[in-house]
Amino acid sequence: MEGMPEPKEIVICGLDGVIALLEHRLHHLYNDDGVKDWDRFLEACTDDMPNLPLIDRLNQARGEGVPVMIVTGRSSAVREQTIEWLRQWHIGYDGLVMRPAGDFTSAGKFKAAVIERSFTGATIRRVYESTRQLEVARWCAQQDIPCTLIGPNQGNGESREVFELKVVNHACGHIALHPFYGDDDVAWDERVHQLADTPCRLCQAEEMAKERKQKADEARLAAREQGLPPLEGSEKQVEWAEGIRIKAFSAVNKVLKWTDQVSAEAEAEDPDHWSTVTQGIKRAIAYLEEQVDAKWWIDHRHGIMNNLDGGRALLSAVAEQEGYF
Repeated sequence: MEGMPEPKEIVICGLDGVIALLEHRLHHLYNDDGVKDWDRFLEACTDDMPNLPLIDRLNQARGEGVPVMIVTGRSSAVREQTIEWLRQWHIGYDGLVMRPAGDFTSAGKFKAAVIERSFTGATIRRVYESTRQLEVARWCAQQDIPCTLIGPNQGNGESREVFELKVVNHACGHIALHPFYGDDDVAWDERVHQLADTPCRLCQAEEMAKERKQKADEARLAAREQGLPPLEGSEKQVEWAEGIRIKAFSAVNKVLKWTDQVSAEAEAEDPDHWSTVTQGIKRAIAYLEEQVDAKWWIDHRHGIMNNLDGGRALLSAVAEQEGYF
């Protein structure tokens, strides 16, 4: 931090999902409408409840002379509201770095850049971060910086009067600290054993990423075998969209198989109508084959099901939208 003597040891803490409990405003980003209202999400930060046990722990560090630096991906557009919230809940800190308004750099990259730029001469005792920011935790692991992920309560009850960080030796061989808080610590040791039987959160994320990539590769191969063109977009978008598209065309293939089975009977009953239906199906399939924008498939992922009814619904929706029927 400019103008501030560099301390020998510091603690770095995130804000959203770490010391500020934000579950009450997540509906502005994750909802049935699929609309993300970032302005309302940010404005609602004034109603966050504080993670008091963690704040107490941070205050203990400050009492020992260890500065606490808050580094957050929250937009500086609500800097004044954030400072007032920190004051309201008597949260002590020695520096507040917020992402500049209009800066859409990922939180992980932003925080890593801040730490490398501003705290290079300091020993970081610990970083406290949200389980939603595994990118930050992954970077900390690469730098050998201790990082505690704050996630869903691992303890019992709603009370936050009792708080403890438990050491867990995970099945993957990594050691991590997990937050426990609540009003009943009887079953905490049992929960520690349960966590120890699982990989740490970072390894879980890595395993899920491998599975997603494998499925995307399989979908890409299947698409190539069907003669579908490559998708366009970011690596992440394409990886996601490959699975959506191949599921859609698997459903389409079921429709084609069904049309072969009923074609003779349908044509004998009403040849003009059946001709309209089959032509509409062909044109709808051609339309889908032309969609190479990965974002298009992601935006239309809802309702795509790999079954006959799902294929019918998809082709009917396209045909009606494009006026093929």
